[in-house]
Amino acid sequence: PVRRGMSYMDNRAKEELKAGLGRGIRIAGLNGYKLLRSVMISGAVAASVKDPVWKYKWVERHEPENFRKVYKWLDVKEYLILKTTGEFIMTEDSAFATLLYDTRPGRRGFSKTICNMLGVQMQHLPPVVNCMEPVGSVTPEAAAALNLPVGTPVFGGGGDASLIGVGAGAVKEGSTHIYLGTSGWVSTVVRKQTVDLKNMIASIIGVQPEYFNYFAELETAGKCLEWVRDHLALDEINIYLQDKDAKTPETVKMNLYDYMMQVIKEVPAGSNGVIFTPWLHGNRCPFEDPNARGMFFNISIETGKTELIHAVLEGVCYHLRWQLEASERKVKGANTVRLVGGGALAPLTCQILADVLGREVETVENPQNTGTVGAAILMAVGLKLIKELTDADSLITIKARYTPRRENTAIYDQYFP
Repeated sequence: PVRRGMSYMDNRAKEELKAGLGRGIRIAGLNGYKLLRSVMISGAVAASVKDPVWKYKWVERHEPENFRKVYKWLDVKEYLILKTTGEFIMTEDSAFATLLYDTRPGRRGFSKTICNMLGVQMQHLPPVVNCMEPVGSVTPEAAAALNLPVGTPVFGGGGDASLIGVGAGAVKEGSTHIYLGTSGWVSTVVRKQTVDLKNMIASIIGVQPEYFNYFAELETAGKCLEWVRDHLALDEINIYLQDKDAKTPETVKMNLYDYMMQVIKEVPAGSNGVIFTPWLHGNRCPFEDPNARGMFFNISIETGKTELIHAVLEGVCYHLRWQLEASERKVKGANTVRLVGGGALAPLTCQILADVLGREVETVENPQNTGTVGAAILMAVGLKLIKELTDADSLITIKARYTPRRENTAIYDQYFP
């Protein structure tokens, strides 16, 4: 690679966003002409400082020597495909994520109009393939490094948002899943591309060419609980490590989260009035502000650490409710929501989410591995082992269902902003 990759969370390109979209006659803070052209062509707009195009422009501006060396601009998955097959390609969901992609029927492909408008060189963009398409085979060099047979077929695959939905079994129109991992999101499968500029929600391309995922993202979800672990639960951690026989760091990590859930399980709904905003690295939806930060409200003399920790869980769930309700202004979601990601491992979190949403929540087996399951299903379709991707929901086992407790939902309705 020409340089180290930039994390999706990287927000250094503020000046590049301002130069690219922040000048001229503006709509919602963005250049009106460019915004409307982008939405007409791609169904979305690169309105966030974290969007890939601004990282591209940052390298062009700040690292011109590196930029001159660029042959193709790849995402992480595409770089791994290159290393295993020698092929420069990009799957359609990754291509859309650049927000340079024309999604109009019969015109799908990178848009010369948007690229010219934002200053992206078309020769840097690789050919686009379907996510379920075989893209090559494992080379001898890669086979030796990975201990795989030479010639093993390699498929395009998908990004996290695409594969996790498949692994959750949320593959049919109208199905809704919530992901609660380091980040979080609310996603509903739709046939028609829809965009909500006010709430920063758009229909993104997934692995099924005929469907979109109406997608609302939270930058820090489970990351907030990690912050709790590192900065609020220090006493509980010390007690835990003294009392428990944890053999490996991973065992310590997983069991510690379970222990934290035990510590806070008796805190009442509403955390005795404490409210937390889960914006530890800015926010994207329903409002875009890279400078937004997390806060605790209503702390009193009586407030204890357990209320603060409990309020963090509730704050994440409040935000997911905000996103779900914003999504449903334009797209009807499912009455039963499927929850996946590491956050779905904790029954307390699942129940709080059901109570906050006021609707049933389902979890699946091994919810932290739904992306891997989605990748396996994708390859099974590509290998003709499964007829249609929409058959995936019948392969997913429901582990538990959580029904909202109406008395708690009534409390959350009062506190919900």
